[in-house]
Amino acid sequence: MKFLNNSMIWSLILCAGLVVSCKDDDEPGIPGGLALDKTEIAIGPEGGTERVQVTSSTNWVSSVSAPWVSVSPANGFGSVASVLTVDSTFENTARTLEVRYTPQGQQPQTLTVTQFGFGKQILIKEAEVELESSANYDERVVDVTIQTNVQFRIDMDNIGYSFEEGDPTGDDAAEAETQRTGWIDLERNQSETPVGDDLLDRGARPRTVKVRFRWEMNTVPYTRVAKIDLLPLGLEGDETLVDADGNPIDKVTLTVTQTAAPKIEDNRAGDSLAIIMICEKAQTMVSYSSAENMRNWDGVTLWERTDEVDGEQVPSEWVGRVRSVSFMGPNIQEGESFPRELRYLKYLETLSIASNTNRQTREMHLGDELLELKHLKELSISSYGLIDLPEDFKKLGGEVDDSYAGLEALTLSSNNFENLSDFTGIITKENFPKLEYLDLSGCRRTDALSDLSTISGFEYNGTPIGLRSNISTNSNEKQALIDLLTWEKLRYLSLSYGFMQGSLPTDEEMVVALQEAGQKQYYDEYDFFAGKNPARDDWWNKVSKDTCQWLLSEKKVSITLNGEEITAKGTEIPRVLPFTRAFSINLNFLTGPLPKWLLFHPYLAEWNPGQMIFNQQEKGKTSEGVTVGFDGVGQSPYGFDYTYYYGNKQPAATTEEPGDWNPDKDPDYSDRDPGVAYPLYYYRYVNAAGANDPDYHGAGGNQ
Repeated sequence: MKFLNNSMIWSLILCAGLVVSCKDDDEPGIPGGLALDKTEIAIGPEGGTERVQVTSSTNWVSSVSAPWVSVSPANGFGSVASVLTVDSTFENTARTLEVRYTPQGQQPQTLTVTQFGFGKQILIKEAEVELESSANYDERVVDVTIQTNVQFRIDMDNIGYSFEEGDPTGDDAAEAETQRTGWIDLERNQSETPVGDDLLDRGARPRTVKVRFRWEMNTVPYTRVAKIDLLPLGLEGDETLVDADGNPIDKVTLTVTQTAAPKIEDNRAGDSLAIIMICEKAQTMVSYSSAENMRNWDGVTLWERTDEVDGEQVPSEWVGRVRSVSFMGPNIQEGESFPRELRYLKYLETLSIASNTNRQTREMHLGDELLELKHLKELSISSYGLIDLPEDFKKLGGEVDDSYAGLEALTLSSNNFENLSDFTGIITKENFPKLEYLDLSGCRRTDALSDLSTISGFEYNGTPIGLRSNISTNSNEKQALIDLLTWEKLRYLSLSYGFMQGSLPTDEEMVVALQEAGQKQYYDEYDFFAGKNPARDDWWNKVSKDTCQWLLSEKKVSITLNGEEITAKGTEIPRVLPFTRAFSINLNFLTGPLPKWLLFHPYLAEWNPGQMIFNQQEKGKTSEGVTVGFDGVGQSPYGFDYTYYYGNKQPAATTEEPGDWNPDKDPDYSDRDPGVAYPLYYYRYVNAAGANDPDYHGAGGNQ
C-alpha cells in the first residue's frame, strides 16, 4: 500500500471542507427559522399526548402558558418530534393555551391547544370578522377555524343580513337594498358537501375544522353585516350545546362586518372615483390616481363645452363628465359581473372593455350595470369571455326604450359565443335601428382546431370550440346569417375567424329574404348619387352612379370560376348589404359557390376580398371532411381575376357627362368597356395616376 504525503492529505481535507461548506450554504432556509407541522390541536377532557414535528435550522426552546400541558423535549435543534402531554379535566367547558417554540434570535411559532370539557361546544377562533369594502379576487376570502366536539352544520340558508347604520334612506335606498343580501357564501367546493358531514364517524371526538367563505365587494355606502349560525346536530337525550361559561345555548354565531364603500356623488368627482374603483376591483392593466387631473388620464375623454349631441350643443350638466373610457386587461373571474360602479358614469357615450385574462377558459355574463348607460352610442367588449347577452341588452338599441340614445357601433369580438342565432335573437335591426357597425369576429375558444371532422359535440379537448354555425344543415344558424345580410343600414359587418361552415345563401334565397324583410330586392335610381363631391349623407347612404351605374343596366358581364361561366346583368344583382363599406367572413370553414350578390357587389373591391372574404381556414376541413374554400377560389384566394370587375385597361370615355348617363340613349351601357361591371374602379385599383385623364369621371363617391 502506498501512503499519501502530508500535503496531499491536507489538500483533501480542505476540499472536503469546501464541499461541506458549499452544501450547507446551498440548503434552503426555513422561513422564520422554525416550522411546525400543525398549529392547532383539539383534545378531549381525558387528556393524553399529541405529537408535533418541529423543524428548525437553529436551536429552539419551548414555553407553555399554563401548567396543564408539558412539552418533551423542551428544546432542540433540527428536526425533532415534540410530545405534548395534556392533563385530564373535570370542567364542563373548554380551555385553551398556547405553546411557543422560539428559534434562537427569531420570533416564536405558536401552537394552540384546546381541551374540551364534558359539555358539547362549538368554538370559533375568531367569531367576529371585519372585511374591507373591496379587494382583488384572490384576497376576497375569509378563513374561519372552528373547533368542536359535536357534529354541526353552517346555516347558509338563513343568514341574518343587515346594515350597521340601519335601513337605508334617500336616493340610494333602492340600490342599497339590492346589495344587502347574498354577498357572502361558502367556497364552492365546500358548499357542495355540508361542513362536518365527513366527520360524523368521529362522534364526540374533538377536532378542528377550517372553512373558507368568499365575499363580494361592497358597492354601497353602508356597512354590511352578516350573521352566520353554526347549529349542533346529533345531540341525544338531555344533551345541550353550552357557551364558554357553561350556559346552555342553541347555536354559535359568526359575525362578518364589511366596511362601507365610498359614496359616489353625481358629479365629476364621482366619475373619477367610479373609474378608480372599477380599475381596482377589475384589476385592470391601467390604474389612476385621484391626485392627477382626470383630463390627463389615458383612455379617458371628458365632455367639452364645444361638443355636440345629436347636432345640438352638449347640455351644461354634461360638461366635464366622462364621455368615453377604456378599461384594458380586466381580470374578472367566472361568475362575477363587471364592477357595478360603471353605472355611475351616466353620461358615457363610448365604452371599451378589452381582454379578460384567460378568457377562453371563462364563461362570462353581463350584469345590469351596463344597461343603465342611457347615452351609450359605441360599445366594445372584446376578449372578455361572454357566452350570451342578457335579454334586456336590447334596451341599448333605443327602440325598446326611447330614453336610450341607441347604439351606433357594437364590437363583441373574441368572446365565447356558441351560436350565431342566440346572438341575433337579441341584436336585430328592429331593436337596434341606429346600429351601423357590428363586429363578431374572432369568437374562437381554440386556435389549434383546423379539422372539424375530428371532433364531435362541438368540443375540442373537452372545451367548447366557440362560434360554431353550420349554415348548411342548421336552419336557425342560416337564418341568423340571412338576418345580418338583410340589415340594410349596416356599414361594417365582420364575422371573421370563427367556425362557420357551409355555403353562403344563394341569390334566390336572398331575394326571398329581402322581400320578407320589406326591402327592395334590386338596386334602383334612388340608391345612387351623381358627381364627384356628394354630400356626406349621400355618400354614406347611397352608391356612386358614375362608378356603379352598371347595376341599373341590362349589360351582361361574365366571370369564369371552376370552369363554369357565371353571367349576370346589373338589374339582377340582389341588393344585399347595399351600402356596407367593410364586410369580412374570412378564416371560417365556408365552401360552395360564390353568389352573384357577393361577386358583383358594388363594394366588393373595397372589401379586400382576397384577404377578408375568399381566404378561409388554412388546411381546414368541414365536419364532413371537405376541404374548405369557395368554388373557383379554393385555398389560393390571392390569384383571383378581377378583370370582370374593373377591367385591365383604361376605361373608355362615356357619351354623357358624369352622372348624366341616360339609359334611353345607351340602354345596354355599351359605350363603356364591354364585359366589365365597374370600369372606373380601374383608376382606383390598377392605375391611380390615370385619374388625371380628362375622360376620368370619378369613383369619387367610393373613396
